[in-house]
Amino acid sequence: MLAETAPAHTQVPLPRRACWVCGGLLGLLVLLAAIAVAWTSSSGIGLRSDSAVYVAAARNLVDGKGLSWISGGGEIRPMTLHAPLLPMLLAGAEALGASAIPVARVLNAICLGLDVLLVGGLAFMLTGSGWLAVLAALVMAGTGEMYRVHTWLMSEPLFIVLMLAGAVALLQYRSARRMAFLILASAAFGLAALTRYGGLALPVAGVVFLVLDPAATRRRRLGESATMLVLGLGPTVIWMVRNYVLTGQTGGRSFGMHLDLWPSLRDQAVAIVLNWFAPLRLVEWIMAGPEVSAILVSLAGLALVILGFFLLTKEARRAMASSVLLSGVVLLGACLLSYLAVTFFAALFSTPGADIDERVLSPVYPLLWLVLVTGLGWVWSHGRLVGRLAVGLLLILLVRNKLVYTYWTLRELSADGLGYSSRAWQTSDTIENAIALDPAVIYTNDTAAIYLLADRPSYVVPWALPEYDPAAAEQAEAELIDALFVQHGAVVLFGAQDLPAGWSPERWRIDAQGQDGVILSPVAASAQ
Repeated sequence: MLAETAPAHTQVPLPRRACWVCGGLLGLLVLLAAIAVAWTSSSGIGLRSDSAVYVAAARNLVDGKGLSWISGGGEIRPMTLHAPLLPMLLAGAEALGASAIPVARVLNAICLGLDVLLVGGLAFMLTGSGWLAVLAALVMAGTGEMYRVHTWLMSEPLFIVLMLAGAVALLQYRSARRMAFLILASAAFGLAALTRYGGLALPVAGVVFLVLDPAATRRRRLGESATMLVLGLGPTVIWMVRNYVLTGQTGGRSFGMHLDLWPSLRDQAVAIVLNWFAPLRLVEWIMAGPEVSAILVSLAGLALVILGFFLLTKEARRAMASSVLLSGVVLLGACLLSYLAVTFFAALFSTPGADIDERVLSPVYPLLWLVLVTGLGWVWSHGRLVGRLAVGLLLILLVRNKLVYTYWTLRELSADGLGYSSRAWQTSDTIENAIALDPAVIYTNDTAAIYLLADRPSYVVPWALPEYDPAAAEQAEAELIDALFVQHGAVVLFGAQDLPAGWSPERWRIDAQGQDGVILSPVAASAQ
């Protein structure tokens, strides 16, 4: 019965020699991508404030303190703002005796190699062309933006792999109707949601894809959707219940409207996406007038609404059932749009708002590229000489621009390390002074630097806290001075070394001063 309802697969098998050649080229690209990540991060994987949270949570989990962040006085604060899968994997490495930071570097290299393999595999599934699969993998392996993402200790590399793996498994399920593929797809999307909260959109996209299948009975649709939602959303729902019980928040954010940010966030996202594929001059022209990007987004939204209504028709759903290409594009588009919807919702309707930058939007890149390469492949196979010449010229220009940009990106990334792994941070005078002085408690304007480089927990200085009131500066200073006296602590400041307005420099002495910061302690206890 299942065989009767399975959609037709129209791919023509490749000749054996072409299979070997394309497979060999794909394997070479996978290897080169992984090596390139390892080489560019030879000074150490890039570290930022979020990286410190992942590493600390992993180590604290191994120490029996759960996924948490330790404050300056040893207080345990449960990790809620970040999803748990990456620190859990790093904790496994720590439990086996390996350090989380070098392991993350290897993990990222493997992830980009898998990205290249999965993009090539998806391109082949959608087009049936080995050469288009190699081309798709080449662009993925030769994309500087992907190297910028995979050279940082962040969650995006793992998320992209799980997202693409889920898409491959779900397309295989549509073709073969084997329950194992549906379970794999649902599990992959579920793990993606445990890696980044934005992944909660993927099981929803999977359900939309399954419901649009015209060959499925209502009972089967309900069963498939239930499997996808339980495995895809269940683990993250359990994690969010844990967060709410411990902190009163499900994901470290509270509801808050920031609709005034929409124009700037929209323009920023449009500029990022256009920079991936369009010539720089065209991007500059479009972004020179805000009304142009607004019109583009409006037209794209209108087209999507029309397309959505079209996909609800029986004719369109029957076409999906008989076309791997069409059904694949619908799945990729659903994943892309649902991820963007969740990301922008978090940016506009939560506090603190989520970022909209190239790193956060990086999962969109492989999805959008696969849609584009599938469309170009369709034009090539159905077009005449002029159409093929246009497609060939576009691809040549795209590959050329990508490879040139990647060359300079790799040189830049490999020059001096990234973030706290850079030479400047690794040789920081202020870090060395903090280690030498070894105060009992540290207050600082950079807790991540203190944790990653001095291996110490710390408190944030009062004026860096969101709730700090400059009008109460005198009281805040007195409270900090008293706390430091009781705890035998010090203030470690990086960068700008001036105390904020309202604070009294004469009440502080300099214990150590370096080129990148200063260490202060109070001269005497507060009179309060």
